[in-house]
Amino acid sequence: MSLMTQSLLMEAQSLRLEGDMDGSIAILRVVISNCNADKVAADAEHQITHQLWEMASYQLSLLLLQNCGRFSNQASEREADNILMKLGYRLRLSTKAFGYPACECAFDKSSCNLKTNEAKLPLLMIDDILPHPFFNALRHSLRPDSRYWTDFYSKTNEVEEGGKRRQSFASHNVSLPNSTELTYAKCIEKASSLIEQVAIIVKHCLTQKFPSILAATSAEVWSHRRPPDAQHQLHYDMDEIRLHICKQRHNDECNTAARGNKRQKVGNLSEELTTTDLCPIISCVLTVNVPNQTKTCDRCGMVGDGAPTLVCNQSLLGRTSNEGWLCYPRLNRLVAFDGSLLHAVVPGIPSEVLGEDEDDYSRVTLMIGFWKDVTLSIPDKTSQCLTIGPNVPFPSSLLAEFKPIAVDENTVTKHMHAAIKHVVDPNLVRPLWTEIDQAGDCNEAATISEKDSSGRFFLRSTDPTEIDKKVLGF
Repeated sequence: MSLMTQSLLMEAQSLRLEGDMDGSIAILRVVISNCNADKVAADAEHQITHQLWEMASYQLSLLLLQNCGRFSNQASEREADNILMKLGYRLRLSTKAFGYPACECAFDKSSCNLKTNEAKLPLLMIDDILPHPFFNALRHSLRPDSRYWTDFYSKTNEVEEGGKRRQSFASHNVSLPNSTELTYAKCIEKASSLIEQVAIIVKHCLTQKFPSILAATSAEVWSHRRPPDAQHQLHYDMDEIRLHICKQRHNDECNTAARGNKRQKVGNLSEELTTTDLCPIISCVLTVNVPNQTKTCDRCGMVGDGAPTLVCNQSLLGRTSNEGWLCYPRLNRLVAFDGSLLHAVVPGIPSEVLGEDEDDYSRVTLMIGFWKDVTLSIPDKTSQCLTIGPNVPFPSSLLAEFKPIAVDENTVTKHMHAAIKHVVDPNLVRPLWTEIDQAGDCNEAATISEKDSSGRFFLRSTDPTEIDKKVLGF
């Protein structure tokens, strides 16, 4: 039975990728029914059956919530909550977040009167942020066959000995010039790379909204290249090396105290981590490429596809409220927000893939974190390979892909004044988190695997700050 059930699960996944949400939902229901009927199997078989049930249940609940949010299907929401209760979850993102409209022009703007005062909003969206010569150069630098992907990014997901796949977070760090000593145009002219030029332009555009960014001495940069329905789990941008050092020091203190059997005072890890400058001043997401550019909204004319970025009004520094903002990916659009805020890319809603080639199919974003002070990775000068790790100084070997460009000063200045006015309202989601209602008989508690693949969109407690504890490791 399990082999046939596995085949059905793979068929459901294929239908989802093809954009057939209803077909995928129907087959996933069959998979779950087969797994429930197969519970009397032998132990080894039962373990496989349970894993299949887990995967199918997660995928079905997600599709049902997306279906409910986009098409207002309340029965789907009740069915999803029933499944999630059996999976052991008690809190989830709202259907408004999961079932986002296909285009932002269809977003319910009646909630705009609920928005926080614009001056106090912790985020900003700017369209057409980069002058076109810079944006076109950046798109070329991050084309599919760029050395950034082939020589650097591919190393973050290598298969090691034993068949285990190593996944490493990797980013580069570029120093920023002192803008009090040089004019804005001179800073761009003297930049050593296109990445530095982009960071300078973005910083300049954000100074009015986020004056604290003036204290930034460097920019952390990295890029992602994903299919349109790919998600990115809820997370915080952090000084990964400093976090590791703090946790290691705390563990050493605990071990020393335990070995000495003394009442040695051990520092409070949570206080140290939240009071240390673990987060950037400002975090940014710049959309470089959107999938399905032959797909156009009939109402507003926007092109492309792809899941929005979700910025939550939940801070690692302790501030939290039950709301967030959905920010859709648009070419040359920048989303900037307080660097201590929780954020993600919500799971994409399946749609028919219109793009034929890989370039059109990918969702490419450039992330920029502006830091006052951050711990750098030390490059391995003895190795011929690019160093993989967080905040590695930008290597000279990638400069050929990111050559600085020369642009007329008047053109740049004129564009920058115009770009600051291209501010777009973010789409408010309130409430962001919803407690899962028990819908039906959920007395049979499931044994859930320790490895949670929910992307933190579903939580096992009713407190969303559970995410903070997982991220910080306490």
